[in-house]
This record gives sequence, structure tokens and C-alpha cells, in this order.
Amino acid sequence: MPEDAFTGLLSPRPLTTLPSSPAATAPRPQPPASAEPQVAVRARLNAIVLDLVLLGLVSRVLLAVTGARASSGSVFALFTVLQLAYFFVYEASSGQTIGKRFFHVRVETLSGQRPTTRQIAWRTVLRPVDALPALYASGLISLMRTGRARRQRIGDVVGGTTVVLDDRGRPLPTPRWLLPAATILATAISVAILLAAFHARPRPIETATGFSGARSAAPTSGTWLAHATTLSSVGYSNVHAGDSYSKDWRIEQSCVPRGICGFQLTLALAHEPAATAPLVERGDGWHADLPLRLYPCGVSEGRELYWPQHSSLVLRFDADGRTAEAHERDFSDAAGCGYGTDAVTWTAERR
Repeated sequence: MPEDAFTGLLSPRPLTTLPSSPAATAPRPQPPASAEPQVAVRARLNAIVLDLVLLGLVSRVLLAVTGARASSGSVFALFTVLQLAYFFVYEASSGQTIGKRFFHVRVETLSGQRPTTRQIAWRTVLRPVDALPALYASGLISLMRTGRARRQRIGDVVGGTTVVLDDRGRPLPTPRWLLPAATILATAISVAILLAAFHARPRPIETATGFSGARSAAPTSGTWLAHATTLSSVGYSNVHAGDSYSKDWRIEQSCVPRGICGFQLTLALAHEPAATAPLVERGDGWHADLPLRLYPCGVSEGRELYWPQHSSLVLRFDADGRTAEAHERDFSDAAGCGYGTDAVTWTAERR
């Protein structure tokens, strides 16, 4: 019995080393440099440009064949549907669109596998998000954020995919500044487009201001003589601050068979028919919104342009309903004609 049998210790004996398996000791194979998403950035950008040019040409041909007007929203709708169908069908079948095949790049998963149809579907439906606000600015920002090892746009992040060179592709020299410069340029143009669209959108219609204080009495029906003074004018070449003039008003009360009565205001207008609007009582006076009037303001591409004028009044009558004061606001805004507005104050009395 060994000397240390009662000590609870084992006598040291040489251990036999088992041969290690080749699989455990062999270094893990590294993906080739051509499989890195960073290497495919330049070819990927070239591919999307070519794809979008082809889609634009096909859209124009389809519109010409169907006879749709190029100026209508059908261009955008057709291009969007065609784009989504094009990218999904091609990438789901082979991982390559025409542009990707031409520049030798393909869609893969991050582990280098062929993506599933579900992954391609996510990649496709989020493509419009990547394109926002313009020039794929959101997608380029995502490519920058995900780094050299992934280079994923938003659709890639959700779908778990990226774009790499295919077996026949060779890395194109990609300057370090290319992707940052493209991202900054696309973002700057997108911001400029958004600002231009914001300033070009129609202004909210300006309306006359009401009166504070005591509630207005009801008017007296009949003919009124009204005197106006223009307080301010912007954009109207024939209206100036300080202009004064007089007009006839006609206020009439009418009742429907069930006994509901209301008032109507009729204003005499120069060189055009009189304008009539219902008088609606509110807390700050009696409101009247005159019918929209159109005035020619120029010609563009053989079409005459019209300037729509919105006119509103708020009236306050004295206790016996025979004298009144009023605020008027005229407002016009149209592409090709510009913007115009004026503020007018009135005093009127029953004849």
C-alpha cells in the first residue's frame, strides 16, 4: 500500500495526454476580405443608382403606354409599387437586382448565408423609410452608424442582412471620405427640400378678428350705408393703407318653415355681382364668410392663373341694432400669383 494511503492524498502519477482533435486545434477560418460589407460600399452605391435609373425609365414608359398624366400623383404611386416589387422579386430569387449583378454585389445575412424570404420582405418594405426624407439619407446615416463590419441600412438592421461582393466581384477603391460625404450631402439636400416644402405650403387662411367685451345685439333688417378704411395691405397692388370708400350693405332676416330664423349680409362689389353670406352669431360678434372669388393674375405655360380671395367680416351691432362696426380681412395665396392680405375697418348705419 502506498505510504500516503491513509492521508487522503493521491500519489502523483504522470497523466497521459490525449491527442487533441484537429477540429479543436485548427484555427477558425476567417472570411475573405471580399466578404466584408465595407469593401462593397462603393459598388453598392453604384448599384442603387443604376437600379433607380432603370426603374425611372420603366415608370415613364408605363405612363406613356397607359396615357396617365405625368403631373399627377400616379407617377409617385407607380414608381413606389414598381420599386418594391422589383427589389423583392430579384433579391428573394437570387439576392441580386440588375444593378447589384452588374456591380457584383449581393444580399447576405450577417453570417454569410442566403437570406430567407421573410428577411428580404423586411428589407423591402422598409426601403421607403431608408429613402426618407430624400436621396436615401436615412439609409446612409444607418450605414454610417452600423460601422465597417456591418454597413446596414434600416431595412438590413431589421432583416438581419447586409450587402457584400459576390464571387466575381473585386473591391473597388473606396476613399474614407466617400460614405461620410455622401451621407452629409444627402442629408443637406433633404433638409433643403423639407425647408422649401415648408415655405411653399399654402399659408393658413387669415380671417377677421372679433370683438371683445359686451355681446353684440341682433341687426335690423334693411339697407345700410357702410364706410371702410384700409388699415394695412400686403401684396395687393390696387389696395393701399389709408384708402377709404363706401358701400351699400343689405341685411335681411329669413325664417325656415319650422321657425328657425337667421340673417344674411349682402355687400355691393365694384365691377362684379354682389356677395352674400349668412351672419352667424358667436361670442365675439356676427361672422360672415363671403364666397370665394377668383381673379386672374397671370399666365403660365399657356394656362391662365387665378388668385383666390377669401374675405371674412366680424360685425358688432349697438343696442338697437341700427349702427355697427366691423373688421374685414381679405386673404389670397396661390403658386404663381403670390401672397396678399389686407385689414379693413368699417362703420355702418341703417338708412
